[in-house]
Amino acid sequence: MKKLKKQIKESFFNPVFHLFPLLLFLLVDDFWGMNIAWKISFPVAVLLVLYVYYRYNRIFAWHLMFTVLYFIISLIAGSELFPIPIQLKNHVFEFVTFVFLFSSVVLRKPIKQVISKHMSRLIPMSNNLDEMHKFILGITLILFFYVSGYLFLNSQAYPDRDLIAYQRILQFFYLGLLVFFSVYEIFRVQYVRSKLLHEEWWPIVNDQGKIVGSIEHKTSLLDDNKYRHPVVRVLLVDKGRILLQKRAKTNVVYPGLWDTAISNHVKVGETIEECVDRTAKERYMLDKFKYMHLSNYTLTVKNELQYTFLFVSCQLLEIKPNPTFIDQAKWWTQHQIEENLETDIFSDSFRMEYDLLKRSGLLDTGKCDCSCHLKEVIYNQASAV
Repeated sequence: MKKLKKQIKESFFNPVFHLFPLLLFLLVDDFWGMNIAWKISFPVAVLLVLYVYYRYNRIFAWHLMFTVLYFIISLIAGSELFPIPIQLKNHVFEFVTFVFLFSSVVLRKPIKQVISKHMSRLIPMSNNLDEMHKFILGITLILFFYVSGYLFLNSQAYPDRDLIAYQRILQFFYLGLLVFFSVYEIFRVQYVRSKLLHEEWWPIVNDQGKIVGSIEHKTSLLDDNKYRHPVVRVLLVDKGRILLQKRAKTNVVYPGLWDTAISNHVKVGETIEECVDRTAKERYMLDKFKYMHLSNYTLTVKNELQYTFLFVSCQLLEIKPNPTFIDQAKWWTQHQIEENLETDIFSDSFRMEYDLLKRSGLLDTGKCDCSCHLKEVIYNQASAV
């Protein structure tokens, strides 16, 4: 649970945290000037960089981008090299910040492509990118109305005393709105994170099957990147026949195709065996289900990479498909399968698994020692034929 919480924080990081030095500079500059703003915000920026580096190293590059942005905006605003309307000479930092943030909103798509390409694939960045875009858009709108309001007041023929009073009211309204929006965002992100803890999360594995991260399953399927997830699949064999399920047309993967009877994603915190047992009980009411390991393989499907743990079971038990999960289940003979292999009614995964099963010799011998999980048992049977 501790690792999952950290993963959620990294994949759904609070955008206020990244822009905090910039927001702090904006607030302090309006009350006490740029020198004080530098003295307060600079140490905060350094401490945040160190904190992210040691606590959330996998998103360090993401955080560092906004720290660099803070320094660039601060230096440009302080250098007075940026072309600023004379009416805004007392609000240089707001104007420069607005220009940079507005540019990032306009260039959202190419920025997203660059970040997705260079950030670690172990951390799904879609939520971070979307949340940062929404937060930056909100800050940009607040700055736009503040700068526009300030320009409007300066264009009116108000007496100096009234003009200063109106500008002060506008300033307090702007700062109050900035603080309110930031606090709201902090609590909103915390609420979303708490909900994510109750969602289904899938491990992310490397090409050897070692877990290197995790991601909420809907995010994974909708993300532009394809993540590699562990999947369990069990071939049910009886007297040379294979039980197949017909996947619902609403399924994301292999809709409407005949596929291996037992197939499911491993959840975060779940072992391979626990996933097999859970799926067998959910889908076919099978208790004390016995099976043995056949092979591992990786296959690219529509929305992901599947690192498959393939098992086989020859246990002769009554099969009771659960209509909640299984639309249709049917026993297929080798002859029926061979006749339809060249058609498009089988999933790519089953085609590969059927070839592995044939080469194992199980379909020919009709023997299956399901008390053992070692694939050597299958290979010994095959060599004895």
